[in-house]
Amino acid sequence: MHHRLKALERRLARLAAIVRGWSEPAKRRHDRLLARKVMHELTCEGLRRAGIDPAEAVALRRLDEPEPPPPRVRLRPIDAREVLIAKMERLAERMRGHPPDLATASPAMLFAYYCIGPENQDGGAREAPA
Repeated sequence: MHHRLKALERRLARLAAIVRGWSEPAKRRHDRLLARKVMHELTCEGLRRAGIDPAEAVALRRLDEPEPPPPRVRLRPIDAREVLIAKMERLAERMRGHPPDLATASPAMLFAYYCIGPENQDGGAREAPA
């Protein structure tokens, strides 16, 4: 009987997470907008530390565009921060030693190169592209 109650509790917890996702759209939208703003500010700061004018990074203008449509509701909650950090670390590793082109790079590439990665862990700055 105890096993059945535990299984029921787990299913109810998953359903509760889904329902919370439906009932909090305004908070989720606010959180997404705040995340876009923070990413923009951090990327600009990383570019400034590297001696680059953030206005030259055409890709950062994408963060000023309207928000993309909301993502689909997932049945299992994920830790978006862990997923983002892992993706950015992989991207930073792939670009190691190859600064992104400011005219064509995506905001994610700029963020990964100038804000994430071993070279940026001690507060040091990356060099500007030649």
